[in-house]
Amino acid sequence: MMVNMTKIAKNQKMLPAGSKERDDASGADAAPKPVSMFKPRPHGDEDFDPLDLANTLTDYEQEDLHPSALADQGDDKSINPWRWFHPDGLTLEDVERQDRAISTVQMGKPRTVFLPTGPVTYLRLTDPLTKGTISAGGGDGADHQQKVRLKLDADTPVKLIGPATEHAIDEVISALFARAPAFGAFLQALRDSSHLALMRGANYLHFRPLLVVSPPGQGKSTIVRLVAEATGLPLIVLDGSTMMTTVDLVGGDSVFRSSRPSAIVQGLIQHGVGNPIAVFDEIDKLSDVSRGAREKPAEALLPFLEPATAGRVREHFLQIDLDLRFLNWIMLANDLDKVPTTVRDRCKVVQIPALTPKDLAAVAQAEVRRRHLEPELIAELTRACAKGQIKSLRKLNRALDAAEATLRRPRLH
Repeated sequence: MMVNMTKIAKNQKMLPAGSKERDDASGADAAPKPVSMFKPRPHGDEDFDPLDLANTLTDYEQEDLHPSALADQGDDKSINPWRWFHPDGLTLEDVERQDRAISTVQMGKPRTVFLPTGPVTYLRLTDPLTKGTISAGGGDGADHQQKVRLKLDADTPVKLIGPATEHAIDEVISALFARAPAFGAFLQALRDSSHLALMRGANYLHFRPLLVVSPPGQGKSTIVRLVAEATGLPLIVLDGSTMMTTVDLVGGDSVFRSSRPSAIVQGLIQHGVGNPIAVFDEIDKLSDVSRGAREKPAEALLPFLEPATAGRVREHFLQIDLDLRFLNWIMLANDLDKVPTTVRDRCKVVQIPALTPKDLAAVAQAEVRRRHLEPELIAELTRACAKGQIKSLRKLNRALDAAEATLRRPRLH
Protein backbone atom coordinates (compact mmCIF):
# COMPACT_ATOMS: atom_id res chain seq x y z
CA MET A 1 0.00 0.00 0.00
CA MET A 2 1.20 3.51 -0.76
CA VAL A 3 1.56 5.39 2.51
CA ASN A 4 2.12 9.07 3.19
CA MET A 5 2.71 10.18 6.78
CA THR A 6 2.54 13.89 5.97
CA LYS A 7 -0.59 15.91 6.49
CA ILE A 8 -3.24 15.80 3.79
CA ALA A 9 -2.90 18.90 1.65
CA LYS A 10 -5.74 21.37 1.94
CA ASN A 11 -7.93 21.42 -1.14
CA GLN A 12 -10.39 24.03 -2.32
CA LYS A 13 -13.91 22.58 -1.97
CA MET A 14 -15.51 22.00 -5.37
CA LEU A 15 -19.23 22.77 -5.31
CA PRO A 16 -21.73 21.65 -7.94
CA ALA A 17 -22.94 24.25 -10.39
CA GLY A 18 -25.65 26.48 -8.96
CA SER A 19 -25.13 25.36 -5.37
CA LYS A 20 -24.49 27.64 -2.43
CA GLU A 21 -21.46 27.64 -0.13
CA ARG A 22 -22.00 25.46 2.91
CA ASP A 23 -22.22 27.51 6.09
CA ASP A 24 -20.89 26.24 9.40
CA ALA A 25 -23.70 26.69 11.91
CA SER A 26 -21.23 27.23 14.72
CA GLY A 27 -19.22 29.86 12.85
CA ALA A 28 -16.01 28.24 14.05
CA ASP A 29 -12.99 27.60 11.90
CA ALA A 30 -12.75 24.19 10.32
CA ALA A 31 -10.87 21.58 12.30
CA PRO A 32 -7.27 21.08 11.19
CA LYS A 33 -6.57 18.20 8.85
CA PRO A 34 -5.36 15.11 10.72
CA VAL A 35 -2.09 13.41 10.04
CA SER A 36 -2.89 10.67 7.57
CA MET A 37 -1.21 7.38 6.81
CA PHE A 38 -2.74 7.45 3.35
CA LYS A 39 -1.55 9.20 0.25
CA PRO A 40 -3.31 12.50 -0.62
CA ARG A 41 -6.23 12.19 -2.98
CA PRO A 42 -5.61 13.24 -6.61
CA HIS A 43 -6.09 16.83 -7.72
CA GLY A 44 -7.36 18.32 -10.92
CA ASP A 45 -9.49 17.12 -13.81
CA GLU A 46 -6.64 15.10 -15.25
CA ASP A 47 -6.99 12.69 -12.31
CA PHE A 48 -10.76 12.41 -12.57
CA ASP A 49 -11.93 8.80 -12.70
CA PRO A 50 -14.83 8.48 -15.16
CA LEU A 51 -16.05 5.38 -13.33
CA ASP A 52 -16.69 7.30 -10.11
CA LEU A 53 -20.46 7.32 -9.80
CA ALA A 54 -20.40 10.66 -8.02
CA ASN A 55 -19.60 12.48 -11.26
CA THR A 56 -23.26 12.51 -12.29
CA LEU A 57 -24.61 13.73 -8.98
CA THR A 58 -24.10 17.46 -9.28
CA ASP A 59 -27.60 18.90 -9.52
CA TYR A 60 -28.87 19.16 -5.97
CA GLU A 61 -31.66 21.46 -4.84
CA GLN A 62 -31.05 23.20 -1.54
CA GLU A 63 -34.18 22.22 0.37
CA ASP A 64 -34.83 21.38 4.01
CA LEU A 65 -35.67 17.74 4.54
CA HIS A 66 -36.62 15.96 7.73
CA PRO A 67 -39.15 13.31 8.84
CA SER A 68 -42.49 14.82 9.78
CA ALA A 69 -42.89 15.91 13.39
CA LEU A 70 -46.20 17.70 12.94
CA ALA A 71 -48.54 14.74 13.32
CA ASP A 72 -48.88 15.17 17.08
CA GLN A 73 -48.40 18.94 17.16
CA GLY A 74 -51.08 20.22 14.82
CA ASP A 75 -50.51 22.93 12.24
CA ASP A 76 -51.57 26.03 14.14
CA LYS A 77 -49.74 28.86 12.35
CA SER A 78 -50.27 31.12 15.36
CA ILE A 79 -47.65 29.16 17.32
CA ASN A 80 -44.39 31.06 17.61
CA PRO A 81 -41.98 28.77 15.69
CA TRP A 82 -39.06 29.96 17.79
CA ARG A 83 -40.73 28.74 21.00
CA TRP A 84 -41.47 25.20 19.76
CA PHE A 85 -38.59 22.82 19.31
CA HIS A 86 -38.38 19.40 17.69
CA PRO A 87 -36.46 16.78 19.76
CA ASP A 88 -33.63 17.08 17.22
CA GLY A 89 -33.34 20.81 17.88
CA LEU A 90 -35.38 21.98 14.88
CA THR A 91 -38.02 24.68 15.08
CA LEU A 92 -41.58 24.19 13.90
CA GLU A 93 -40.74 26.38 10.92
CA ASP A 94 -37.84 24.07 9.99
CA VAL A 95 -40.02 20.99 10.19
CA GLU A 96 -42.81 22.49 8.09
CA ARG A 97 -40.39 23.49 5.34
CA GLN A 98 -38.85 20.04 5.38
CA ASP A 99 -42.19 18.30 5.14
CA ARG A 100 -43.11 20.36 2.10
CA ALA A 101 -39.78 19.51 0.49
CA ILE A 102 -40.13 15.78 1.19
CA SER A 103 -43.56 15.75 -0.38
CA THR A 104 -42.12 17.12 -3.64
CA VAL A 105 -38.79 15.27 -3.92
CA GLN A 106 -38.57 13.62 -7.33
CA MET A 107 -37.07 10.35 -8.46
CA GLY A 108 -33.58 10.91 -9.83
CA LYS A 109 -33.06 14.20 -7.98
CA PRO A 110 -32.05 13.92 -4.31
CA ARG A 111 -32.66 17.04 -2.24
CA THR A 112 -30.31 18.35 0.41
CA VAL A 113 -30.31 21.07 3.07
CA PHE A 114 -27.97 22.10 5.86
CA LEU A 115 -29.56 22.53 9.26
CA PRO A 116 -28.23 23.24 12.75
CA THR A 117 -28.29 19.46 13.23
CA GLY A 118 -26.30 18.87 10.03
CA PRO A 119 -27.07 18.12 6.37
CA VAL A 120 -29.98 15.86 5.47
CA THR A 121 -30.42 14.33 2.02
CA TYR A 122 -33.47 12.42 0.82
CA LEU A 123 -33.92 10.23 -2.22
CA ARG A 124 -37.09 8.96 -3.85
CA LEU A 125 -36.53 5.38 -4.96
CA THR A 126 -39.32 5.31 -7.51
CA ASP A 127 -41.79 7.53 -9.32
CA PRO A 128 -44.81 8.48 -7.19
CA LEU A 129 -47.14 5.49 -7.26
CA THR A 130 -50.82 5.86 -8.04
CA LYS A 131 -53.58 3.80 -6.48
CA GLY A 132 -53.83 1.83 -9.71
CA THR A 133 -50.09 1.12 -9.78
CA ILE A 134 -50.09 -0.05 -6.17
CA SER A 135 -53.02 -2.42 -6.67
CA ALA A 136 -51.87 -3.65 -10.09
CA GLY A 137 -51.80 -7.43 -10.44
CA GLY A 138 -55.09 -8.05 -8.69
CA GLY A 139 -55.85 -10.88 -6.34
CA ASP A 140 -56.17 -10.94 -2.60
CA GLY A 141 -53.61 -13.57 -1.67
CA ALA A 142 -50.57 -13.17 0.56
CA ASP A 143 -48.38 -12.58 -2.49
CA HIS A 144 -50.49 -9.63 -3.61
CA GLN A 145 -50.66 -8.15 -0.12
CA GLN A 146 -46.88 -8.35 0.13
CA LYS A 147 -46.56 -6.45 -3.14
CA VAL A 148 -48.91 -3.73 -1.93
CA ARG A 149 -46.97 -3.28 1.30
CA LEU A 150 -43.62 -3.17 -0.47
CA LYS A 151 -44.85 -0.66 -3.05
CA LEU A 152 -46.19 1.62 -0.35
CA ASP A 153 -42.87 1.42 1.47
CA ALA A 154 -40.90 2.01 -1.75
CA ASP A 155 -42.97 5.15 -2.32
CA THR A 156 -41.52 6.68 0.87
CA PRO A 157 -38.29 8.72 0.43
CA VAL A 158 -35.15 7.27 2.04
CA LYS A 159 -32.07 8.93 3.50
CA LEU A 160 -28.51 9.09 2.18
CA ILE A 161 -26.18 8.82 5.17
CA GLY A 162 -22.62 8.15 6.30
CA PRO A 163 -19.46 10.17 7.07
CA ALA A 164 -19.87 13.49 5.28
CA THR A 165 -16.45 15.14 5.66
CA GLU A 166 -12.93 14.22 4.59
CA HIS A 167 -11.84 14.27 8.23
CA ALA A 168 -14.58 11.82 9.27
CA ILE A 169 -13.76 9.46 6.39
CA ASP A 170 -10.03 9.58 7.19
CA GLU A 171 -10.69 8.72 10.82
CA VAL A 172 -12.78 5.70 9.81
CA ILE A 173 -10.23 4.48 7.27
CA SER A 174 -7.27 4.94 9.62
CA ALA A 175 -9.01 2.97 12.37
CA LEU A 176 -9.82 0.17 9.94
CA PHE A 177 -6.25 0.13 8.61
CA ALA A 178 -4.95 -0.31 12.16
CA ARG A 179 -7.10 -3.43 12.50
CA ALA A 180 -6.57 -4.83 8.99
CA PRO A 181 -3.31 -3.49 7.47
CA ALA A 182 -3.31 -6.21 4.81
CA PHE A 183 -6.36 -4.50 3.26
CA GLY A 184 -4.62 -1.14 2.93
CA ALA A 185 -5.03 -1.05 -0.87
CA PHE A 186 -8.77 -1.67 -0.56
CA LEU A 187 -9.16 0.99 2.14
CA GLN A 188 -7.10 3.44 0.07
CA ALA A 189 -9.38 2.93 -2.94
CA LEU A 190 -12.49 3.38 -0.81
CA ARG A 191 -11.09 6.56 0.73
CA ASP A 192 -10.05 8.13 -2.56
CA SER A 193 -13.40 7.44 -4.21
CA SER A 194 -15.46 8.72 -1.29
CA HIS A 195 -13.34 11.89 -1.15
CA LEU A 196 -14.09 12.49 -4.83
CA ALA A 197 -17.79 12.09 -4.14
CA LEU A 198 -17.57 14.80 -1.47
CA MET A 199 -15.76 17.09 -3.93
CA ARG A 200 -18.66 16.68 -6.34
CA GLY A 201 -21.35 17.67 -3.85
CA ALA A 202 -22.23 14.56 -1.86
CA ASN A 203 -22.84 14.96 1.87
CA TYR A 204 -22.97 11.24 2.62
CA LEU A 205 -20.72 8.25 1.95
CA HIS A 206 -20.55 7.13 -1.66
CA PHE A 207 -17.86 5.31 -3.60
CA ARG A 208 -17.47 3.59 -6.95
CA PRO A 209 -17.90 -0.20 -7.28
CA LEU A 210 -14.95 -2.10 -5.82
CA LEU A 211 -13.93 -5.66 -6.68
CA VAL A 212 -11.69 -7.21 -4.03
CA VAL A 213 -9.82 -10.39 -5.00
CA SER A 214 -7.79 -12.58 -2.66
CA PRO A 215 -7.25 -16.24 -1.78
CA PRO A 216 -9.91 -17.83 0.48
CA GLY A 217 -9.81 -17.17 4.19
CA GLN A 218 -8.05 -13.80 4.05
CA GLY A 219 -10.85 -11.84 5.76
CA LYS A 220 -12.62 -10.14 2.84
CA SER A 221 -16.10 -10.58 4.32
CA THR A 222 -14.86 -9.43 7.72
CA ILE A 223 -13.35 -6.18 6.46
CA VAL A 224 -16.59 -5.31 4.62
CA ARG A 225 -18.57 -5.90 7.79
CA LEU A 226 -16.15 -3.66 9.70
CA VAL A 227 -16.54 -0.93 7.06
CA ALA A 228 -20.31 -1.06 7.46
CA GLU A 229 -20.07 -0.87 11.25
CA ALA A 230 -17.58 2.00 11.18
CA THR A 231 -19.54 4.10 8.68
CA GLY A 232 -23.01 3.38 10.04
CA LEU A 233 -24.22 2.09 6.67
CA PRO A 234 -26.47 -0.98 6.57
CA LEU A 235 -25.37 -4.10 4.69
CA ILE A 236 -27.22 -5.88 1.90
CA VAL A 237 -25.52 -9.26 1.49
CA LEU A 238 -25.66 -11.39 -1.66
CA ASP A 239 -23.87 -14.74 -1.64
CA GLY A 240 -22.90 -16.07 -5.05
CA SER A 241 -22.00 -19.48 -3.64
CA THR A 242 -25.63 -20.17 -2.70
CA MET A 243 -27.55 -18.24 -5.38
CA MET A 244 -28.97 -20.40 -8.15
CA THR A 245 -30.76 -17.54 -9.97
CA THR A 246 -30.45 -13.75 -10.20
CA VAL A 247 -33.80 -13.17 -8.44
CA ASP A 248 -32.07 -11.63 -5.42
CA LEU A 249 -30.77 -8.91 -7.74
CA VAL A 250 -33.82 -8.03 -9.83
CA GLY A 251 -36.75 -9.87 -8.26
CA GLY A 252 -38.83 -12.64 -9.79
CA ASP A 253 -41.80 -12.21 -12.09
CA SER A 254 -45.08 -13.47 -10.70
CA VAL A 255 -45.42 -16.04 -13.47
CA PHE A 256 -42.52 -18.04 -12.02
CA ARG A 257 -42.51 -20.24 -8.94
CA SER A 258 -39.38 -18.42 -7.74
CA SER A 259 -41.33 -15.16 -7.65
CA ARG A 260 -40.16 -12.98 -4.77
CA PRO A 261 -38.88 -9.44 -4.22
CA SER A 262 -35.18 -8.78 -4.73
CA ALA A 263 -32.87 -8.63 -1.73
CA ILE A 264 -31.96 -5.13 -2.94
CA VAL A 265 -35.44 -3.61 -2.64
CA GLN A 266 -36.07 -5.42 0.65
CA GLY A 267 -32.83 -4.05 2.11
CA LEU A 268 -33.51 -0.50 0.97
CA ILE A 269 -37.00 -0.54 2.47
CA GLN A 270 -36.00 -2.29 5.68
CA HIS A 271 -33.27 0.22 6.53
CA GLY A 272 -34.76 3.36 4.96
CA VAL A 273 -31.32 4.15 3.52
CA GLY A 274 -30.63 4.72 -0.17
CA ASN A 275 -26.84 4.21 -0.06
CA PRO A 276 -26.24 0.98 1.85
CA ILE A 277 -23.20 -1.20 1.23
CA ALA A 278 -24.25 -3.96 -1.17
CA VAL A 279 -21.69 -6.74 -0.82
CA PHE A 280 -21.68 -9.52 -3.40
CA ASP A 281 -19.66 -12.31 -1.80
CA GLU A 282 -18.20 -15.11 -3.94
CA ILE A 283 -19.26 -13.40 -7.14
CA ASP A 284 -16.95 -15.73 -9.06
CA LYS A 285 -19.11 -18.69 -7.94
CA LEU A 286 -22.46 -17.26 -9.07
CA SER A 287 -24.55 -19.66 -11.16
CA ASP A 288 -27.98 -19.45 -12.77
CA VAL A 289 -29.94 -22.63 -13.46
CA SER A 290 -33.20 -20.92 -14.42
CA ARG A 291 -34.73 -21.19 -17.87
CA GLY A 292 -33.20 -18.71 -20.31
CA ALA A 293 -30.31 -18.00 -17.96
CA ARG A 294 -27.31 -15.95 -19.04
CA GLU A 295 -24.10 -17.74 -19.93
CA LYS A 296 -22.37 -15.36 -17.51
CA PRO A 297 -24.93 -14.66 -14.75
CA ALA A 298 -22.70 -12.09 -13.02
CA GLU A 299 -23.44 -9.79 -15.98
CA ALA A 300 -26.89 -9.28 -14.46
CA LEU A 301 -25.02 -6.74 -12.29
CA LEU A 302 -24.16 -4.49 -15.22
CA PRO A 303 -27.22 -2.20 -14.98
CA PHE A 304 -26.39 -1.60 -11.31
CA LEU A 305 -22.81 -0.54 -12.02
CA GLU A 306 -23.43 2.08 -14.74
CA PRO A 307 -24.79 5.46 -13.57
CA ALA A 308 -26.77 5.86 -16.80
CA THR A 309 -28.73 2.66 -16.17
CA ALA A 310 -28.64 2.43 -12.35
CA GLY A 311 -31.01 5.39 -12.18
CA ARG A 312 -33.82 3.14 -13.45
CA VAL A 313 -33.46 -0.54 -12.67
CA ARG A 314 -36.57 -2.69 -13.11
CA GLU A 315 -37.70 -4.65 -10.04
CA HIS A 316 -39.59 -7.53 -11.65
CA PHE A 317 -41.56 -8.66 -8.60
CA LEU A 318 -43.02 -5.19 -7.96
CA GLN A 319 -42.96 -4.13 -11.63
CA ILE A 320 -41.55 -0.70 -10.78
CA ASP A 321 -38.30 1.14 -11.60
CA LEU A 322 -35.86 1.94 -8.79
CA ASP A 323 -33.13 4.59 -8.51
CA LEU A 324 -30.10 2.52 -7.41
CA ARG A 325 -27.29 4.93 -8.32
CA PHE A 326 -26.31 5.40 -4.71
CA LEU A 327 -25.71 1.77 -3.76
CA ASN A 328 -22.13 1.25 -2.58
CA TRP A 329 -21.07 -1.96 -4.31
CA ILE A 330 -18.28 -4.18 -2.98
CA MET A 331 -17.76 -7.46 -4.82
CA LEU A 332 -15.59 -10.22 -3.39
CA ALA A 333 -13.91 -13.01 -5.35
CA ASN A 334 -11.20 -15.64 -5.03
CA ASP A 335 -10.52 -16.04 -8.76
CA LEU A 336 -10.44 -12.90 -10.90
CA ASP A 337 -10.48 -14.90 -14.13
CA LYS A 338 -13.96 -16.20 -13.29
CA VAL A 339 -15.40 -12.69 -13.04
CA PRO A 340 -16.70 -11.49 -16.44
CA THR A 341 -14.55 -8.83 -18.08
CA THR A 342 -17.63 -6.62 -18.47
CA VAL A 343 -18.03 -6.56 -14.69
CA ARG A 344 -14.32 -6.02 -14.04
CA ASP A 345 -14.24 -3.05 -16.42
CA ARG A 346 -16.87 -1.24 -14.33
CA CYS A 347 -15.07 -1.70 -11.01
CA LYS A 348 -11.91 -0.68 -9.27
CA VAL A 349 -10.12 -4.04 -8.97
CA VAL A 350 -8.06 -4.47 -5.79
CA GLN A 351 -5.99 -7.65 -5.46
CA ILE A 352 -4.94 -8.65 -1.96
CA PRO A 353 -2.03 -11.13 -1.75
CA ALA A 354 -2.11 -14.09 0.61
CA LEU A 355 -1.15 -13.23 4.17
CA THR A 356 2.35 -14.28 5.19
CA PRO A 357 3.09 -15.88 8.58
CA LYS A 358 4.48 -12.51 9.65
CA ASP A 359 1.24 -10.76 8.60
CA LEU A 360 -0.86 -13.28 10.51
CA ALA A 361 1.34 -12.94 13.61
CA ALA A 362 0.93 -9.16 13.52
CA VAL A 363 -2.86 -9.52 13.30
CA ALA A 364 -2.81 -12.04 16.13
CA GLN A 365 -0.84 -9.66 18.35
CA ALA A 366 -3.23 -6.78 17.67
CA GLU A 367 -6.33 -8.92 18.24
CA VAL A 368 -5.06 -10.40 21.49
CA ARG A 369 -4.59 -6.88 22.84
CA ARG A 370 -7.90 -5.60 21.47
CA ARG A 371 -9.82 -8.53 22.95
CA HIS A 372 -7.94 -8.25 26.29
CA LEU A 373 -6.79 -11.88 26.12
CA GLU A 374 -3.81 -13.34 27.99
CA PRO A 375 -0.54 -11.80 26.64
CA GLU A 376 1.08 -15.25 26.64
CA LEU A 377 -1.26 -16.19 23.81
CA ILE A 378 0.71 -13.93 21.42
CA ALA A 379 3.83 -16.12 21.47
CA GLU A 380 1.75 -19.28 21.09
CA LEU A 381 -0.14 -17.95 18.07
CA THR A 382 3.06 -16.57 16.52
CA ARG A 383 4.63 -20.03 16.67
CA ALA A 384 1.53 -21.59 15.15
CA CYS A 385 1.66 -19.10 12.26
CA ALA A 386 5.38 -19.72 11.67
CA LYS A 387 4.87 -23.52 11.59
CA GLY A 388 2.03 -23.24 9.09
CA GLN A 389 -0.59 -24.48 11.55
CA ILE A 390 -2.50 -21.21 10.99
CA LYS A 391 -2.46 -20.25 7.31
CA SER A 392 -5.48 -17.97 7.00
CA LEU A 393 -7.22 -15.20 8.85
CA ARG A 394 -10.31 -17.39 9.10
CA LYS A 395 -8.39 -20.04 11.05
CA LEU A 396 -6.71 -17.39 13.19
CA ASN A 397 -10.08 -15.90 14.13
CA ARG A 398 -11.35 -19.33 15.11
CA ALA A 399 -8.39 -19.75 17.46
CA LEU A 400 -8.96 -16.29 18.93
CA ASP A 401 -12.69 -16.92 19.34
CA ALA A 402 -11.94 -20.18 21.15
CA ALA A 403 -9.49 -18.44 23.49
CA GLU A 404 -12.00 -15.67 24.17
CA ALA A 405 -14.78 -18.16 24.87
CA THR A 406 -12.53 -19.96 27.37
CA LEU A 407 -11.72 -16.68 29.09
CA ARG A 408 -15.39 -15.75 29.40
CA ARG A 409 -16.47 -19.20 30.60
CA PRO A 410 -17.78 -19.05 34.20
CA ARG A 411 -15.66 -20.87 36.72
CA LEU A 412 -17.14 -23.70 38.77
CA HIS A 413 -16.53 -23.71 42.51
